[in-house]
Amino acid sequence: MTLIILTIILISLIFAPLGCISLWKKYVYFGDGLSHASLLAGSISVIINLPIIYAGFVVAMIFAILVFMLKNHSGNGAIVILASSFMLSAALILSYMNPLQINITNLLFGDILSTTLEDVLTLSIILILVISFVGYFYNQIILIIVNRDIAQIKGIKVKTIELVFLLILSLSVFSTIKIVGALLVTSILLIPTMTARIISSAPTQMIINSAIIALLANFLGLTISFYLDIPVTPIITIINTIAFVLAYLISWAKKLTL
Repeated sequence: MTLIILTIILISLIFAPLGCISLWKKYVYFGDGLSHASLLAGSISVIINLPIIYAGFVVAMIFAILVFMLKNHSGNGAIVILASSFMLSAALILSYMNPLQINITNLLFGDILSTTLEDVLTLSIILILVISFVGYFYNQIILIIVNRDIAQIKGIKVKTIELVFLLILSLSVFSTIKIVGALLVTSILLIPTMTARIISSAPTQMIINSAIIALLANFLGLTISFYLDIPVTPIITIINTIAFVLAYLISWAKKLTL
């Protein structure tokens, strides 16, 4: 249970800033694409008995670089669909060829009970990477979001920062596929951030609120899952969705009273 609790905390803290930046940079489709592409990493990991973080690293590099290089030619959404469709198809073929080795259902829905010490250590390293990246490039990231052209004029290495972000985001998603599943990892990444955007008035506040919302929803979902014996990730997604709807309704009601 200790490993599961640590995992919940780490995922919440990792996805809070990454989810915010994804919304700010309009990389919402990137998360969906990654969730599909992550199945390929999972399939490769099972077939050759390789830790998923290593298989994920290779697939993440290919996916992030492919999207980064071609997004200006075909648009973010189109190239994400192309890359994710290719990788999803490859994963399904591998699953068909190795039905006894690959359980596609586990990859789709995840299994938090399978969390190991190695998973916690991996997520801890990724959290350090995320904190270091956001802490060091925070001002540059905000300026890029506000006005990309001005950021370039000021000498900020916009493309380098974007590529590093995509690589870290890819690694973060791939490292959680075994735990939360490919099907719902995007909801865990983005819905708390969407709720935080409604109730926040500044970027830093939005990141903090996103982390708090994610932690509360994840722990509540874990508790309900434990007592009702139901899957964790779906109930967390439902809780996050309810929180978003409530925040939206409260915000809408406040606007009507003004």
